[in-house]
Amino acid sequence: MAKSSRSSRLKKNNAVLKKKVFGPVETARIERQNAKLLELAKQPKEHMEVEETVDGVAKTKSTEDVDMDEANKPKKSQREVKRLQDARKQRRERSSHRKPRNQVAFPSHPLKKRNGSKR
Repeated sequence: MAKSSRSSRLKKNNAVLKKKVFGPVETARIERQNAKLLELAKQPKEHMEVEETVDGVAKTKSTEDVDMDEANKPKKSQREVKRLQDARKQRRERSSHRKPRNQVAFPSHPLKKRNGSKR
């Protein structure tokens, strides 16, 4: 009669299943995982060979290189900058697949304006 999941009969059956069926399976799985982890822990670790460099000297050289790169770059004329900007705009317009937005802004309706409270 009592078929709900809260019935004592189902609770008792589920407890027995957990104890007799699922319990041994779970313990066996945990033992397998434990054995595998122990085997991995016993293996010798692989060491990578790393070249040692002096950090202070390497850092100062890298900042000097950046400064030199900036100084060696030729300055772009205003005409060239404008030409590059126009080309960028043209590319963006060609690749754009958006719907054109309306540019007209309608004034708000005078009756729908919010005025301060009149109380």
